[in-house]
Amino acid sequence: MSAPRIAGVLFDLGDTLLVEEPGKHLWEMTLTPVAHALDLLRWLRPRARIGVVSNTVGSGDAEVWQVLEGAALRPYVDAIVTSRDFGAAKPDPAIFREAARRLDLALQATCMVGDRLDTDVAGALAAGIPGIWLRHPHGRMVDGIAASHTITDLSQLRDWIDPRLAEAGAFDAGAG
Repeated sequence: MSAPRIAGVLFDLGDTLLVEEPGKHLWEMTLTPVAHALDLLRWLRPRARIGVVSNTVGSGDAEVWQVLEGAALRPYVDAIVTSRDFGAAKPDPAIFREAARRLDLALQATCMVGDRLDTDVAGALAAGIPGIWLRHPHGRMVDGIAASHTITDLSQLRDWIDPRLAEAGAFDAGAG
């Protein structure tokens, strides 16, 4: 069986693309990209569509766009979906379907990268797409949830994604 073809990559925001500061709202945090996030997005941008799927409370889509701008990540992101504005949160498969729709891709042409097994990976798997776990030293194992792939640094993601990238135009638009 061949590896699924990827035309879009969905990322969690906190502790996946940006260093999260516990106890602070987005607008209070120092906007520091996670190690290798900018390099990965620069490499990925011409090869795939990029989305951000984030469980938020006090921030919505507009605030996340501002945060991405402030962290110099905005030019690399095509779409975002925040749970506050969308009305459903990870691990609900609906938020992943909406992200694929906003990227103008079939859901099956995407994968999810995140730092939490219980929301990012479990949600991706429930939606039927690969869930890649960015496991930090403080990351918690969750019984019954096995990531499609595990990395400990974003620089490792390129090796997993590269052979799975779809040919340009290989997927019809629309959520699947």
